[in-house]
Amino acid sequence: MNNFLVQPFKNFLKASQFTEKLLEKCCLGSRVIDILFHFPVSVQNRSGDINNFKDKEKLTVILKIIDHAAPRYKSSIYKVFGETTNGDIITIRYFNYNSAFIRRSLPIGEIFVVSGVAQRTMEGIQITHPDVIASSNMLQYYIGPELIYPLISKLQNRTVQYAVSSLLKAMPEIPDWVTAETISKNNLMTFTQALKTIHNPRSFVDESLFASAKKRIAIDELLVNQIRLKQMRESISNCKTKPLISNGDLLEKLVLPFDLTVDQKSCLEDIKKDLSSGKPMNRLIQGDVGSGKTIVAFIAMLIALENKVQATFLVPTEILATQHFESIRKMSENLGIKIDIILSSNRRRRSEQIKKLKNGETQILIGTHALFEDNIEFGKLGLVIIDEQHRFGVMQRLSLIKKCQYPNILAMSATPIPRTLLLGFYRDLDVSTIKTKPEGRKIIKTTVIGVSKINDLIARLREINSQIYWICPVIEESETLMDINTRYEYITSHFSRNDVFILHGKMKMQEKDEIICRFKKGEFKILISTTVVEVGVNILNANVIVIEHAERFGLAQLHQLRGRVGRGNEKAYCVLLYHSPLSNIGKKRLQLMKTVTDGFLLSEEDLKLRGAGDILGKEQSGFNSLRFSDFSNNYDLIKIAEEISRKINPNNIKFLSDIFKRLNEDIIA
Repeated sequence: MNNFLVQPFKNFLKASQFTEKLLEKCCLGSRVIDILFHFPVSVQNRSGDINNFKDKEKLTVILKIIDHAAPRYKSSIYKVFGETTNGDIITIRYFNYNSAFIRRSLPIGEIFVVSGVAQRTMEGIQITHPDVIASSNMLQYYIGPELIYPLISKLQNRTVQYAVSSLLKAMPEIPDWVTAETISKNNLMTFTQALKTIHNPRSFVDESLFASAKKRIAIDELLVNQIRLKQMRESISNCKTKPLISNGDLLEKLVLPFDLTVDQKSCLEDIKKDLSSGKPMNRLIQGDVGSGKTIVAFIAMLIALENKVQATFLVPTEILATQHFESIRKMSENLGIKIDIILSSNRRRRSEQIKKLKNGETQILIGTHALFEDNIEFGKLGLVIIDEQHRFGVMQRLSLIKKCQYPNILAMSATPIPRTLLLGFYRDLDVSTIKTKPEGRKIIKTTVIGVSKINDLIARLREINSQIYWICPVIEESETLMDINTRYEYITSHFSRNDVFILHGKMKMQEKDEIICRFKKGEFKILISTTVVEVGVNILNANVIVIEHAERFGLAQLHQLRGRVGRGNEKAYCVLLYHSPLSNIGKKRLQLMKTVTDGFLLSEEDLKLRGAGDILGKEQSGFNSLRFSDFSNNYDLIKIAEEISRKINPNNIKFLSDIFKRLNEDIIA
């Protein structure tokens, strides 16, 4: 295959090192394909008609510079006056400027092409901070539609335009990895056609053309994802392991204060079958909030311990890690097993912990990202459990697999995963589902009120005995969102300051633990928090949660937050506090939350409203590689990608993976 696309772009551009570094930072890479994958976001027309241009549209004219008006004070506007060939006077304005530079750039008597956003004012036509100043024979290049690209500071749009156009001119016809038959059958562009179309201003005018080009790139990205998942599964299945069969030494001693649900028992049967097969387990348990996944994971760990191998429990936050540690230690009080916890924020006992882990004395290790560190070595690791697994990337999962003597992976997700995502993202995992909730779990009543009625809400909250979560979207003061500190001042004007505390992710772990511990003991009434309490925090006496700016959260996250209450014996309430104006999506989201309690149904609706990346967090390392695909309505594209993956020439896989390098970093060769 032609390697043009993966070569350094600087080999084909005439640009300074400074410009090269800006392009590399803006386009997330130093290769030709990184520039060509930097797609435009809009098109803007540069008019050359001084009589008929639209106000605040970009105007391109030939001007003879006739005068400068340098202000006395730096804070005033610097003006340059130019005359068109028809005798019209246009004023060029600068706000932040270097006077000497402007005089050198636009000397009096010289003729230039000047282009920028123009306005009609009482003083005539004005162009503020022109983005083009070129020689007069360049006029034709700056009239007509212009693509607008995402930029970073100090990088100009025309620099990206130059880079893209230069590379497209230099690009040879790339042999396609998709067969001509598949291209014809699915009405696809070739890869080369798609790239050229996306960077053509006319494609923005013809929306169907642009959509068709993006469709082809999205299929290729999904194709790489399919290859990645297939190789991931093959890599794990090729690992050697031994059967882990329960002998009852620990399970028969385990005393639970409740009966397992039908779904929990079914999941355990799946797990036992996997562990005893002699092949590595690679299973995902998906279950709604409060469905009882943790006890299933704990029983799986006991099976591992009965076979004299260690188990580890990876969780995304230190609050959740501490909570799992306490609950697992409590459940195993009469079992005589050794449990430890490793946190990034606490290294005081680290050397002692590593020693006990390596010699096998520690049987169950619970921890956060600290478990990925190279110095964390197990004596005989046989089971890895990953909670909220979508928060960890494939490479992170693999780093733990490499520490396993017998690699068995049990992933868990409290965010029910839509069928489309299961096909697109989780083909490497066998999936078990827990839908039924443990007996006694109450339905949480959800109400929707506007922030204008907050005083009525406060009056009701003062009357109840329950503890209360109050969720705010941001920590720092914001122009558009209610922050924790502002809301704290308001609430403490109605409650005692001793009854209200704040919790957020920027606090030190010790401080967070202390606040959660005091809240658990019932020492104060209201916890004002960010979504740091979204997953796993378990306070039995907290039966009310107020979610501020509920219209801004996704359905899956709202459902997770709602699941923080209703864990005790009392009735539970979720108050969705919205701020006007409400968008149509915001209204639909709140209505769904009010009427639907099934997390699986909400996840499907969330996918339709937001797309896959937003549901599970585009910033999470497991999902930040998808740039062009949206699973909310691309199920058909997944099927096309699957079809191509079955027919693709193996010689093309490495080249295709190199092109989509951000995905390639996750591929196991």
